Amino acid sequence: MKILLIKPKWFVHGGVYRFLEEVKFTPLHIAVIAALSDGHEVRLCDNDWEEIPYGESFDLVGITTATFTSGRAYEIADRWRSRGAKVVLGGVHASLMPDECLEHADAAVVGEAEYVWKDVLRDAEAGRLRGVYDQGRPTDMNDVPLPRRDLFKEDYWVATVQASRGCPNRCRFCYLPSVPWHRHRIRDIDLVYEELKGLRQNVVFFVDDNMFADEDYVIRLCRKIAPLGKLWSVQAPTNVARNEALLSAMARAGCFHVQVGFQTVNPGSLRSAGIAQNRIEEYSKVVQAFHRHRILVLGFFMFGFDDDDRRIFRATEEAIKRIDLDDACLYILTPYPGTEMYDKFVREGRMVSAQRLDYGWSNAVFRPARMSREDLEQGVQGIYERLYGHFRSTAWHKILRRLPILLRQPHVLSIIVKALFRRIDISRKPG
Repeated sequence: MKILLIKPKWFVHGGVYRFLEEVKFTPLHIAVIAALSDGHEVRLCDNDWEEIPYGESFDLVGITTATFTSGRAYEIADRWRSRGAKVVLGGVHASLMPDECLEHADAAVVGEAEYVWKDVLRDAEAGRLRGVYDQGRPTDMNDVPLPRRDLFKEDYWVATVQASRGCPNRCRFCYLPSVPWHRHRIRDIDLVYEELKGLRQNVVFFVDDNMFADEDYVIRLCRKIAPLGKLWSVQAPTNVARNEALLSAMARAGCFHVQVGFQTVNPGSLRSAGIAQNRIEEYSKVVQAFHRHRILVLGFFMFGFDDDDRRIFRATEEAIKRIDLDDACLYILTPYPGTEMYDKFVREGRMVSAQRLDYGWSNAVFRPARMSREDLEQGVQGIYERLYGHFRSTAWHKILRRLPILLRQPHVLSIIVKALFRRIDISRKPG
């Protein structure tokens, strides 16, 4: 068969990801599916950087989708089906809302795909796709094939790699507890090493949900990959900073940047959201610990919890400055359809937006408990505006302190400098 695998457009230019305006990440998920499609002609399409090839014909079209991109994914699926192609939807949204996906597709993959994709291909060839394909069990990480990076048309200079999947935390704002792959699993260190060794890119982003659920594993992994000389970034929980041996191993292995989920400075919101791993009184120590190892820290904060009122914006702004973050990414609480939080808000009559592009964490799609939707959106935008000058003024001495590391990859330094002059507008949409 001739197969097209699509990642729909999701990147918001001028939005919250100001450091990523010129960064291209390899979309790992569709490259893994391509590796599972031996014997077929496969093409990959990252719609953020290339147009969908509607002028060609394909027997099977696979589309990965999250809630945020589901509306666009459905438009793409409907267009291909009208032309006679069979369509399969996968990803987070397909796992949460398979019946909805089947209104626009011939099949939906629930959960991970490694053990069911061969069934999808077999049934598609036979002309008898059977709706939902549920793997039923998490994938052993050692069974994940090397992604087909050779199929990407663009020259991606940031490679994405995955050493683990899942997360043991049960944060109520997160979709992970609601999907089949939430259990944490690790990949053999030698396999990760060999994949990294084979990359032409020297800058890597680990896309793991929470690699640090097994800190001993990360230390051993860092020791193994340090000789490769890669620079890398990763998502990290706050409690990582309590492990000095781990931080030292990360720095020696090339970690130059972490994205840390502080989430809130409101103790009530921490409790109600089930964010048990965070301690507000330790936030400053967390940042200091990373900085001792010259690791840049991007802090994530979320707004709109039921314990939040308008005071949360000034409190968060002051905390960001006080703990000396290098940058901050501010999200609005966004319940995904198919999760417990979404169902709760529906029962309470608080969900107000059905526009899927609003589910990108920058819009208030529900009525907050202690402020208006407008207060919530304007409050987040206001923090970004007030922090713009702060981050510009504090960045230069931080860059100089890390100059020997950043000069190993001058394009990374260029991206950081250019981003300092970009303002953020949370009202922007993909396009």
